[in-house]
Amino acid sequence: MSRRPKPVTKSTIMTPKTAMMIGILSVAIIFSLSAGQEIDSGWNKESVPNGNGTAADHNGPDDDKLRVTIYYEALCYDSISFITNQLAPAWEKLRDQMDLKLVPFGKAYIDDSNPADPVYYCQHGRRECTLNIQHGCILAKLPFEKAFPVVACLMKGMRTSFDQCIKRNQTIKAAVVECSQGQEGAKLYKGYEDDTNRVATPLSFVPTIEVDEVYDIYEQDRWLYRFENTFRRNYEKKFGRSLD
Repeated sequence: MSRRPKPVTKSTIMTPKTAMMIGILSVAIIFSLSAGQEIDSGWNKESVPNGNGTAADHNGPDDDKLRVTIYYEALCYDSISFITNQLAPAWEKLRDQMDLKLVPFGKAYIDDSNPADPVYYCQHGRRECTLNIQHGCILAKLPFEKAFPVVACLMKGMRTSFDQCIKRNQTIKAAVVECSQGQEGAKLYKGYEDDTNRVATPLSFVPTIEVDEVYDIYEQDRWLYRFENTFRRNYEKKFGRSLD
């Protein structure tokens, strides 16, 4: 059975004037939404902060930086030699292209069967655990571009003075000491243990080097003894731009 068409009443008739007004309004709304989308897209792109290697203020490394993570120990001779002779000189030259992260834990172990009073074991004794935690607090209290020179200074020798290395950053000295001796330092150290265990438990060698969160055992010697050249080669391979 066919249905009777609905009657057309006066209220449903659109006058030419009304149609023109609706058309103008529709165009204005579409233009407004389009402009808003362009503004939002531009703001999101410009508002991404630059990374400083700590991962504290961004979700990942900058688009044009190669991420390198160093797992090391404060009193390890190989760590001292690598940071002093390889990493620090390369970072001075290539810091703008490097998203560097330091993880001061190495082959340590935390017995947290009593969470209120964890016991730390380090490859080179109790003092190394204390220094590892101190390094972690330095990295937490300073922007990385200021923290790394302090850590590099401490890694120049087995008996390097904290007072001497922190001299240019006296304003945070007390905060580092408090962190190192309290729960904040303990939590940071536990986090470094978790980071390290994701690579290996224990590490096969210290220092261990990751690139873009990938550990390649076959590339370790190149990174350890020819860090700058290896970094340049990997950067060019990833981004297609030479750093020479």
